[in-house]
Formats: sequence, C-alpha cells, structure tokens
Amino acid sequence: MSNNDFELSRRKALAALGSIGVASAGAGLGTSAFFSDQETFQNNRLVAGELDLKLDWEEHYSNWSADENDDREENDGGDGEGDDGVGEFEVTMERPDNPGMYRPFPPGTEGFDNDQEPLLWVPEAYVDDFMDNTSIEAYPDSNNDGIAEFPIEEMNDRAPCDYLADVGANDEGLDPDSDPLGRTDNDDTRLDDGSPAPMIHLQDVKPGDFGEVTFSTHLCDNPGYLWMNMPGGLDASENGFTEPELDDPDEDGPGGEVELVDQIQTALWYDDCDNLFTCDELIDLMIVADTSNSINGDLDEDTGGPGEDDESVPSEAELLRDAGNEFITALENATSGDQVRAGFLTFNGAGDPDDVDPSGTGVFGRPALRAGMGPLSQFDPDNTGGPDLGEFLPNQGNGNTPLPYALDLAQQVLDDQGRSGAKKVILVVTDGLPDYVGGGNTVPYTVEENEGGPLTPTGNTYTSAVYSDGIADGSSSQAEQDESAAVATDIQNDGTIIRVAGIGLTPSADNFLRAGIAGTDGDPTSAESGFFYDPIDFASLVDLAETIAGDITAGVNGCEEIIFSGTLGELETALTANDGRGIPLDGELPAEQGGGSGRNCFAASATHCFGFSWWLPVDHANELQSDGVSFDIGFYTEQCRHNDGSGMNSEEV
Repeated sequence: MSNNDFELSRRKALAALGSIGVASAGAGLGTSAFFSDQETFQNNRLVAGELDLKLDWEEHYSNWSADENDDREENDGGDGEGDDGVGEFEVTMERPDNPGMYRPFPPGTEGFDNDQEPLLWVPEAYVDDFMDNTSIEAYPDSNNDGIAEFPIEEMNDRAPCDYLADVGANDEGLDPDSDPLGRTDNDDTRLDDGSPAPMIHLQDVKPGDFGEVTFSTHLCDNPGYLWMNMPGGLDASENGFTEPELDDPDEDGPGGEVELVDQIQTALWYDDCDNLFTCDELIDLMIVADTSNSINGDLDEDTGGPGEDDESVPSEAELLRDAGNEFITALENATSGDQVRAGFLTFNGAGDPDDVDPSGTGVFGRPALRAGMGPLSQFDPDNTGGPDLGEFLPNQGNGNTPLPYALDLAQQVLDDQGRSGAKKVILVVTDGLPDYVGGGNTVPYTVEENEGGPLTPTGNTYTSAVYSDGIADGSSSQAEQDESAAVATDIQNDGTIIRVAGIGLTPSADNFLRAGIAGTDGDPTSAESGFFYDPIDFASLVDLAETIAGDITAGVNGCEEIIFSGTLGELETALTANDGRGIPLDGELPAEQGGGSGRNCFAASATHCFGFSWWLPVDHANELQSDGVSFDIGFYTEQCRHNDGSGMNSEEV
C-alpha cells in the first residue's frame, strides 16, 4: 500500500480516503460471468471495474476554527430572529438543558450504540450555517464554495450518469481543472505541487477534530447489490516517536501497537443525503400529483397506449395509483402513529369540458385538494387494511400542467395545517413541465379540502395567486419555467423541502425539475443531490415508490439506520469480512423485482447516500503523536439479475 493511502496522522495529515470519483460506464463480463464493479479509494485514486457505479460527495471538517459559528445570512432572513447573517451563534461543549433545540456533533455520537459523547452542540436554527461553514470540498462544485451543487448551465442537458467524473488510471476526474462541473478547486484539493489531493487531506489533526463525508452512489443502468469494503485492510505505523509521546503512559513504545488505530472513532449510516445523522423527526407531507391529459388511460380499463386497449398492460393512470399505494404502504411500514401526516393534491388545468364531471369521475378542470393533512390511515377509507389511492384520483387525466399553482396551494395547506416543529415536505409527481393559464376567468384557482374523493369535505378552502406568465399552449415556455422556479424558491426559503419524481422526461426537462423545483437551498440555478427521481416510465415509478418513502422517512422512527459504529480497527474487521467484499449494504428494491433473490438490491434510477464520520476524542493526546494509519475504502457492486446478494467474485475485481 502506498504512502499516499488514507493516512490518519495526528501531526501530518488525516491523509487520504482515496481520491473519490466515478468509474467509466461499460458492459463487462466478470470472472463469474456477471456484471460487477469494484470502486476503490486506493492510492489516492478510484480503481474502476466495469459496472456503471458512479459517485459524488460532500466533505466536512471541524477543527474548531473561529469562523465555524459565523451566522450566515439566509435568503429568507433566517429561521429565527437572530439568524440574520450578523455576528455569531453559540456552540457549546456541554450537553444543553434543552437538547431537543440542539444538534450533536459529530454524527455518530448520538443515536448509536456506543459510549461516545458529542464534542459540540449546535442550535438547530444554525445547523445549516454550521454545515456550510465546515464544508471544505465537494463533487460537483462549480463555484468553489466547498458545497455540492449541480448548476443547470454547466450540466448542459446531460444526465447525472453523463457528467459525473471517471477517475483512476489516466482519467482526469479528480483534477479540479478537468471540468467546470467538477471538484472543488481550493487548498484542500491540491497538494503543494498543484496536483490533485486526496479527498480527505487535512494537516495537523488534533484531539477534538472531526469530519464527515456523505457518499452519493448511482447505479446508472441496472439494479445491483452493493458492498462497502476496505481492500488490503489497515497499514499502521508509529512513524517514529516524539519526546512527549514516549513520556505518555498510554504509549507502548517501540514494538508496541499503533494507538491511533484504537482511538480514532468511526461511524457509517444510511443517509438521506444531508450529511447529518437524523433522529425522531416528525414529517408533514403534501403529495402533489400531476393529473393532466398526458396521463394515458383511466382507472377502469387497461390500455397498451393511446388509443389501444390491452387488458394485460396497466394504464398510466392505474400505475400512478399503484405507485401511490406502494408509497403510502412504505410510509406506514417505516413509521408509527402520526410521525408522518400527509395530504393529497392533484393538479391539472382546464381541458375538455365534456370530461369534467366531479360527481362521477372525480375529474376537475383545476387542481383539487383530495385530502387535507391527516394520518396515513385516511388513505384507507374503507378500512381494508391498505391504502387505495384510486379512490382519491380522477378517473382520467385532463387539461394542462399548472405547476406553480399546485406548489402555491400545497404550501398554503402545509402552513395552515402543519404541526409546529415538523419537517415540511412537498412531493411532486409529474410527467411534464409547467404549462398553464396566466389570466382569464378560470384563475385564481380555489380548492376545497377533501373534494372529489371519499372523505367528507370540511369546507376549508384555499385560493392560489395568479401566475401571469402562463400561456397554456401545449408546451412549456422559458417564462413558465422561470415563474414556477420562483415559486419553488420561495417555498424552499420558507423551510419546506421539495422532492420531485419526473417520469419519462428528457435530460433537459429532468435538469429543470432537478435544479429549478427540487431541493432545499432556494437556488434555482443549481441542483442538490438526492431530491430528484427520474423513473423512465410509470412502471418504474411503482418500483421507486419505496425508495422515495425511505428517503422521506429517514430518521423518523428512531434514527437513520446504522451500518457500523466503532474504532478504526473494528471498522477494518467489518470492511474486510465476507472474503474481502466487506459489509453488504441493504437496498430498497426487493431482489425479485430486480431479477435476483436474497437481500434487497439498489434501484438503478435512484440516488443512495451513505454517511461516514470520524473523530478523535478530546481525551487522547501525546500517545498519538506521529502515529499514522493508511487504508483504502471501496464500493463493490454486482448486477441484481440472476444473483442472490452473497457475492459472486471472491478475487479482486
């Protein structure tokens, strides 16, 4: 193992978690005649196999520098009166009297089955500020602020699997100069000679320092099983001894063990792509479903496509219903009680007047609030033991796609009916881009709670604003997209998360929804990882429903799921097990749906994030001086089809 591997050194560097990047896509036959790929953080580069596994990331590091508690000005003026971009916020080393108002750091010290105490407590209102202040590098990052972003101009209508980098061998993905949509270019990403640095490359790490990386993985073509491993294990060295180190009673001296291996603490978890370990959240969710006339078929009969009847093929309307049922069921399975409350809004504009018959088919010529905020059980109106979203959907699609009106109305419901302290989420499901009327006697739209479905109307009404840039000409104009993005920006700045599933769209349309509508940061020019889903058709939406529900509920029922917690030495044992394949990671896709058997696979059209946290406790010091330890971290994947998740290759891929 080279001297450039991940070297955790108290004096020199927290060295290299390998230079993270992505492998080139390509079909290949492994030794077992199955597609496979080993992504290894090795020798400061990613050694790629032949299955299309791609990665992006964001890294944070805290060394208690003076700027970590700077109050950063928010787009909306801040979450609280003091969060206005002026002065500093309080960070405490002691457990506060009201811990529910604070977030413990580093991730891995709270909610894990270990005896580790948090090093810092940050007020919840300032967690975003703290994360921005400690973000040191990311991929992709076009403006060099150290924060991951997907700017829509640089994406140039490319899909993520087209613009995420290839690294290793002669690839240039780790070079900050190689692509404007590439890696952060700063002192943390370059060595003294100007060449690309390992991803984690920190000098003079002290007790009390900590860091975190969230890896975002993408299987671009087919479902796959995924493992996380440590090829070659640890390579530890004392690197000589200083006088204070030899004087420390905890130092074993020459010939003894390298103390750093057993003092560095680590944690791994399934992350919701926010670089935080989340526990015990309440969620208020508005589901916003596109029911425009681009939705083919109806709920009464199967169809093979427009104008075709085929009883063996479900219609898009039926698949939308099925996806909704899978989604609600997954929410129920992941939570208990009223941890998640949800409402349901459908949206379309005026279409064929002959198709509008609210009393018979539930078809409206406008958005409709089918269900206000309530328990998930409200979607089982007949008490059959499972949801039936078909009773809430119109029988068929109708009219255009008034996206800004739908977002406006959904946010009004959340503001009016949402619970104090609950995370607010809007999930938009659409197969098109905004196209709507900008004036006339049909707008503004007014909706009534529980209309057009099985629930008793309450009489509560909500009226939208009028969005004057609408044209309603059957296509989506730039003005309509800009106006819709402005509405989404205001909603995100109000603290609401927007997730979007864009069904069967072009890369350009995907990029607009990914950057302009989905996310949390209120920036329509740049996308965030993990908030957009791109199923290729309505059948794929059914397969993705559980993934989307899992992303929304992560950290709701207890905490996000823990993969590992322990010392670096214990991590080595876990990541070198299973004939070197390491820890088998649990996907969200039942293996049978991916053509395999055994444990769950990872879906190809979704983003999956994994958090990795490390810290050096404050009660260790001189015995660690000059200690170093190197290791590689790898991700290994095999195709799901015809496999069982036990691992087909036992030799290096």
